[in-house]
Amino acid sequence: MNIYTSIPLFSAIIYFVLIFFVLNSGINNTKRSFIFYLSAMVVWSVTAFLVHGDFFSNTRLVHEVVVAAGFLTPIAFFYFASAFTNRVSHLLIILSLVFLVALLILDFGGYIVLSATVENGVLISEMSTIYFILYICVFVFVGIGVYYFIKHYRNSNDPLERNRVAYLIFGMVVLIAFNVPNFIEATAKYPIDHIGNVIYALLITYAIMKYQLLNIKFIFRIGLTYVLLIVPLMALYIGILIASLYYFPNISPLAIGIFTTIMVLVLVVAFRTLNRRAQELVDRFFYRDTYKHRQLLLNIDNKLGGVINLSQLADEILPTLCRALRISRAQLLLRDNTGSFVAQFAYPEIEDNEVALALNTDNPMISWLEKKNRPFELRELENIPEFKSLWQSEIDDVSSSKLGLFCPVKNKGVLTGIFALGKKQNGIYSQEDLEMTMAVASQAGLIIENAQHYSQALLKANTDGLTGLYNHRHFHERLEQEIARSSRFGTVFSVIIADIDLFKVYNDNYGHLAGDEVLRHIGEYIKSSIRSIDIAARYGGEEFSVILPETRLIDAQVVAERIRKTIELKTNSREMPVTVSVGVASWPIDGVMKEELINRADRALYTAKQNGRNRVCLSTDIIDIGAASSIKEAEVNPKSLSMIYALAATVDAKDHYTYGHSRKVSEYAVALVEGAKLPKEKISIVRAAGLLHDIGKIGIPDSILNKKEPLSHEEWEPIKAHPQLGVAIIRHIVDLTDCLPAILHHHEHYDGSGYPAGLKGKNIPVEARVLSIADAYEAMTSPRAYRKQMTTEEAIAELKSHSGIQFDPELVQMFCKILEVTPSWHTT
Repeated sequence: MNIYTSIPLFSAIIYFVLIFFVLNSGINNTKRSFIFYLSAMVVWSVTAFLVHGDFFSNTRLVHEVVVAAGFLTPIAFFYFASAFTNRVSHLLIILSLVFLVALLILDFGGYIVLSATVENGVLISEMSTIYFILYICVFVFVGIGVYYFIKHYRNSNDPLERNRVAYLIFGMVVLIAFNVPNFIEATAKYPIDHIGNVIYALLITYAIMKYQLLNIKFIFRIGLTYVLLIVPLMALYIGILIASLYYFPNISPLAIGIFTTIMVLVLVVAFRTLNRRAQELVDRFFYRDTYKHRQLLLNIDNKLGGVINLSQLADEILPTLCRALRISRAQLLLRDNTGSFVAQFAYPEIEDNEVALALNTDNPMISWLEKKNRPFELRELENIPEFKSLWQSEIDDVSSSKLGLFCPVKNKGVLTGIFALGKKQNGIYSQEDLEMTMAVASQAGLIIENAQHYSQALLKANTDGLTGLYNHRHFHERLEQEIARSSRFGTVFSVIIADIDLFKVYNDNYGHLAGDEVLRHIGEYIKSSIRSIDIAARYGGEEFSVILPETRLIDAQVVAERIRKTIELKTNSREMPVTVSVGVASWPIDGVMKEELINRADRALYTAKQNGRNRVCLSTDIIDIGAASSIKEAEVNPKSLSMIYALAATVDAKDHYTYGHSRKVSEYAVALVEGAKLPKEKISIVRAAGLLHDIGKIGIPDSILNKKEPLSHEEWEPIKAHPQLGVAIIRHIVDLTDCLPAILHHHEHYDGSGYPAGLKGKNIPVEARVLSIADAYEAMTSPRAYRKQMTTEEAIAELKSHSGIQFDPELVQMFCKILEVTPSWHTT
């Protein structure tokens, strides 16, 4: 037995084993057609073995059987492709049968094999032209089968099915490659085509018998990596070996053995060292711009293992999923208090006109994900029997979400979340995409559960156990954060403090359990009356507080009134109706410090109580008796004044160009008052006003203050409002009330074209006229982002050119004289 007989015999044995294996796994139409295909190859291999072994004297007859079986094999492949893809064409079936009948007549009639002999196990035959014509015909049927597979691959929505078909197409490519030598004279005598058929049969068996196939792209990548490594290393090894033998022809066999062993060890070490780098290069070639993001996802456990913040977790995973999978959106659905899965995090964020996706506890999609533990695409909704019970409204909600895939996130067998991913750009998720998503989900399950436990513990620590609102401590934390945020971005916010009227009487009459029930209900009424971004808390006892971000005092009054009316309406059926009195204050008008703001809201609440209860009072409604106590506080407590000056420094520090501006303006203004021989009490007024004249800019965003380009009309509005805001901030400081006119009117123009009141000439307070000149000179002689610094001469010329228009001409003349004798103020 030689290679010409052993390969066909070995192939036949493998085919028999595969037939037995398929028969014992249950029969269906696809497997039945595959068994027919295997049977045809058994006949072909056995007859090839017989003809190459020269067991019969009539070699030509045996070779005719080989030809018949050889042509029957591709026809059987066509039948298998038709059955696998459910594409049965009766016309093609009839044509194939006609072809087989014609083949048998021509073959056994002696029109195909003209002669056949065996020499040393090698078949030497002469074939007629009809043989090659039949070969072309049979390849038509093979081409149709391949077309069926390709069409089935493109039309399939199931990634597993697409991967299965990819195996069959890849096997067909291998089979064709191994049949090419039949047409080359030098290799036609070797049974290479049998090797290709064995490989293809094994691939088909694997594809139709195993449910979860290895990803063919993964296999190809690994194979390419090994080829890139082994081929150069083997070429290097052979080259070194040949060179060694060439230059050292008398080397002993022992030396060759030692040298070979060392080379093998070196190559093994080199292979292990280069393998990771080669795999990285291959992966980068396959994944291109998504490679980095895929690597991040596959190693996300190392990066996010210590993360206990759900928001941070979502910010890391969701954008990376979008970039790695080339999808437009991704959402993380988590259980809410009702057990439903709701989209709590999304990338990009859910727009205002969109509704967050929610899957109720009884939604079949949830039970399917929990039971099957694998993703599904939305296009499969109609094909999955469990989803037939979906309501039409549920189908509409999911269909309108612009999502394409749902992937379960589980930990210890429990569904903790769901990744809802957008539709693929090419419309289909590959098996590799699904495997990577599941890998991320398996890593994220434990992280999400830990983050949820942490969030629940944090929420419990920050929450009042009775009402479910935030507690006193967390209210103060959030208030400090809101002050910092509003200071940074130049926004305002308001605070509401509400107190239950005559609550002690209610407790005395109905007991503390009934009182607790009232507190719980009022907490619910407050939450239902405010926005999701507002912060409601139980301030203490029967007091409640609410922070309203980016809300003016007048708007906060509307919210407070809504809370008051809701509580009054919901509780008026009781024997003793429950009402609340409410006080409202706003930052920074009513105070820039936390204590000041709360104090103003408390005093407004006290005013509401004094005026008959069950009403809302603003900080502007505070009664005189409270104002008197406020004056006393301001006189004995200098902390507020210190905070004002600190804020003035903060305004200067917002832009390094204006650092120290207020101090210089104050210095220039005092010199002008003294030079103009104004009353001495004006000196202390302009000194303080100079320091505080721009304090209202605390409410102007940095983007406007630091803008180099000309401001738009909308951007000028907050600039023009800063004198009024400055007055609102400091008007409660008794020691500074004399500064208010100068601060409010320092942007008035002498001709009446200024703001905010459009005052003209001597109607403008003299302190404001002084401040206007000092402010303008300091601004002109200092560098700015939008213009160069002026010299003293240029600034004086500018002041004189606007004398009588923007500035008081008498004060301009006096200021210019002061500049002449004060060289330390000059700039060049």
